Amino acid sequence: MEKNRKISNGVGLITGLSILCLVLVLHKMGVSPLSPVALIQFAVLMLGVLISSALLYKFYTGIQFGEAFSHNAKTVATTTLVVIVGNILLHFILNRSAGFDRSMTFMIMKTIFAYTFSGLLSAFFSTYIFYTFTKK
Repeated sequence: MEKNRKISNGVGLITGLSILCLVLVLHKMGVSPLSPVALIQFAVLMLGVLISSALLYKFYTGIQFGEAFSHNAKTVATTTLVVIVGNILLHFILNRSAGFDRSMTFMIMKTIFAYTFSGLLSAFFSTYIFYTFTKK
């Protein structure tokens, strides 16, 4: 299952970096973080989890539902960690005068809650879809 860990970490890292690039582009375009357009980042998260599931089921055809869900949860955890670290770095890069203040703490809490909730839902649905349709 070593390849399983490489898949979840690799896809999670790529997904997290893709989300950070999207957040940076939206910021440069002047899109408000409260805009519905900002929800595209969760679609990118779902796409990353689906890709992770597809790769998992490609290499491990006989995997059980719990193992696949665990794999997808690891992908979500890696993505969330990359996004949190990236958001902290972007906060200091884009707001040079800002320190570690209350808005930063709120942003971290909001990121953890939103990505954990939507990520675990994505992991569950992705696992269910692939487990159901790849069963022989």
